[in-house]
Amino acid sequence: MLLCALLSIIFLFLMLLFIAREGMQALLTFGMDFVTGHVWDTNLNLYGALPLIYGSLMVVAGALMVAVPLGVATAIFVEEVLPFSLRDLIKSLIELLASIPSVIYGFIGVLFLAPRVASIFGLSSGTVALTASLVLAVMTVPTIVSISGETIAAVPKEYKEAALALGATKWQTVKDVVIPTAKSGILASVMLGFGRAIGETVAVLMVAGNVAMIPTPPWNFLSPVYTLTAVIAMQMGEAAIGTLEYSALFGLGLILFIITLIVNSLADILVKRGVKRLGG
Repeated sequence: MLLCALLSIIFLFLMLLFIAREGMQALLTFGMDFVTGHVWDTNLNLYGALPLIYGSLMVVAGALMVAVPLGVATAIFVEEVLPFSLRDLIKSLIELLASIPSVIYGFIGVLFLAPRVASIFGLSSGTVALTASLVLAVMTVPTIVSISGETIAAVPKEYKEAALALGATKWQTVKDVVIPTAKSGILASVMLGFGRAIGETVAVLMVAGNVAMIPTPPWNFLSPVYTLTAVIAMQMGEAAIGTLEYSALFGLGLILFIITLIVNSLADILVKRGVKRLGG
């Protein structure tokens, strides 16, 4: 068991070292301009990742604005309102959303969602940040529902009974007792949902528009964007090994790796803090 645990850590660091080594050429060539540069153009050998980082964060932020209230509300409904006999069935159905291949979500986004976004907002094409955010929101909901539901279910029954005994209504108990007690786990579910969303590739590639520019204004969700994962997926197959483009793509992978590692680590800390608070 110790060997298995150590192998997991070793594999993680080996992946990090490999990505860092392959991306070192671009990082040394451009320095901080690789992260802060505004132009990504393989024809001109200009590799500024800022529009791609911004595109990823913008799409994920839009997805979380939809997925967080929907996911947390669903988790509360399943754990606190739904009859016990139906909970496992409903949770299984929700978790089935996570098992659907991302390319299917992409097809639905292209064929169904994008034309309607274009029609509603009068756009020539519906493959924009808003469409990508809506698709990602659906893909992120199962993660938020699962983690939030487990945390809400772990709130001691005595807490809720005490609130009801003092005259609180069911909604007041949920609002003033359950949610504050489970807030660390709920926040952790949001962060894990962030990690799930920012690493998505195929669905976002199909519906985001893939234009490596920061929208004007920056909060314009009706503009096409290019994400880190989409660029890597699109260009890695055409990049010759050892070239600056090849190294730049690994540099993007390193940025994505670090962002995901930080977010997941913070989520793990919050989960442990929540379990400790609940006496687990």
